[in-house]
Amino acid sequence: MTSFISTPVRRIGRLLCLSSILMAPAAWADSYTDFQQASARLEAMMAKATPQSGLPSQGDPAVAALLAQITDARGLFQAPVAALQDVNQSVAVCEKAMRLGKTYYAFGMEWPLPLSGAQLQQARKEQVTQNLANYGDEMSTFFAFSMHCHAHLIGLMAQGFAAQPAEAVSGPERLRARAFSKNTAVVFTGVVQFAQVPFWNVAQKKRMLEAAAQHATANVGLMPPPLRERLLASMAEADKDLDPSLAPPLATIRQALSATACAGLCQFY
Repeated sequence: MTSFISTPVRRIGRLLCLSSILMAPAAWADSYTDFQQASARLEAMMAKATPQSGLPSQGDPAVAALLAQITDARGLFQAPVAALQDVNQSVAVCEKAMRLGKTYYAFGMEWPLPLSGAQLQQARKEQVTQNLANYGDEMSTFFAFSMHCHAHLIGLMAQGFAAQPAEAVSGPERLRARAFSKNTAVVFTGVVQFAQVPFWNVAQKKRMLEAAAQHATANVGLMPPPLRERLLASMAEADKDLDPSLAPPLATIRQALSATACAGLCQFY
């Protein structure tokens, strides 16, 4: 962040900047530790959920504070700790957040039912619909966070592969880049398409689409042009009964998908 400091306080400003630099590592370390501890607490609460109690909901102020702590992408990734300079540890953060979101989505799906065939499928579909109604805010919050988390991962991977020309990248590293690009594209595509499902309310759709739009260029940069075209085509109905607040993020995503250049990690897809 750029600070505009007037001449009379410039010297004090330099001291404040130096103090911020010296204190920052501890602050960043706290944000990472907070994520680990808060997500572990939420997982423990989820493990105790029953059909009667339901999952922890943002309607509970304590749970709302916990979710806000876990999904504080700005605090976690803007100036990450050393642990998050490691790809594997960063992947673990993204996977944990996605797992928490999917737990809300799949709540009740593991419970045995005295049904089979079409009746069982219908019951499971109704369960998902009920979960979206009950936990749409929680799900959309975690899926939006996943966009920020994967953008952080893309940056780490891009740094690693930018250090050498494409022709010098070894076979195993090419396979690693391809697997990463494919998996990340699946996450981005899933969020963009999932946000178009009619069960979400406008605020939830906006939350997910704005996060996807913020990192659309980075995500699209991993995709070969034919994959971009397919995702763009799948958005043809996204404007149906569109709320005006969703138009800007959809336009940003579409613009990113219209790019035809393939450089960087895209070369290894």
